Amino acid sequence: MVNSKNLFLLVIAITWMNVVVAQEESNLEKYTPSVLLEKGKWEINSFYNLYTQTKVRDREGDEVSLGQRQTFLNAMYQFTYGVGQSGRVNIGFDVWATSALYDDEDSNPLKVLLFSGGDFNRTAVTGIGPRIRYVPFKSINGFSVQSTFLFPVAEDLETPFFTAHDRYTWFTQFFYDLKLNSSWRLFLEADFLYRIKRNDNQVNFFRTPLSGFISYFPSSRTTIFLNVQYAPRFERISNEQDETFGLNNWFTQIGGGIKYQLKPKLGIELSYGNFVGSRQDGAGYALNLGFRYIR
Repeated sequence: MVNSKNLFLLVIAITWMNVVVAQEESNLEKYTPSVLLEKGKWEINSFYNLYTQTKVRDREGDEVSLGQRQTFLNAMYQFTYGVGQSGRVNIGFDVWATSALYDDEDSNPLKVLLFSGGDFNRTAVTGIGPRIRYVPFKSINGFSVQSTFLFPVAEDLETPFFTAHDRYTWFTQFFYDLKLNSSWRLFLEADFLYRIKRNDNQVNFFRTPLSGFISYFPSSRTTIFLNVQYAPRFERISNEQDETFGLNNWFTQIGGGIKYQLKPKLGIELSYGNFVGSRQDGAGYALNLGFRYIR
């Protein structure tokens, strides 16, 4: 017969075992941005970014009213599969889509979710293409590279109102993460985002965003993070006399969010970003929602 003391010890043991199992099964800690999937594993990732603005900043960095609210709901769907015995190569495929809404300045940006209304609205698949992730140096832990090439799908995405970039896109990301201790991690990311012109009326340009994340893991199923990003844009600039190539505009955003492991294979992410500084770029804010399923 089990007495109350033994029953109490049994409950403690079972609880401890459940915690250990949950920690072992947590994809949140195991599959950080720089960690690849093992051979045979696959991942579905969906990420939604809602950016809205009523102002932009000019060349001097001063805010200029648009006289309207511009809202963009960007959706990214990714499928990734682990290949190779070494677990150092993943392949995948991306589909990107955007809904744009131009409306009254005091309108609710969530109206973009209705896919109608406003002075102008449009929803389009903006790009599809292959992606590869790999670990270039086996000796450097926590470092990986991801490269995506997107082909534009819809036509005239930048006219009569801007919906998305109407160009080919080569997007390469460099990830590095460092485990500071059992609860804190530092994530660094450097990107090369190259927009390649689709017609003769456009020019090529590229951005080189730099991002930093500091993450706190209160448990194996939860992480809270703060982030900062600086994203300059370089292109060839023409005037009446000559052409120069250099820094044309930039933005800086800061934000934070939380990731939670809903189930052993399914995670969710919520985050916010504010464009606190820019030159000839946006002065709005972004709301982000993401889901990640790994099997």
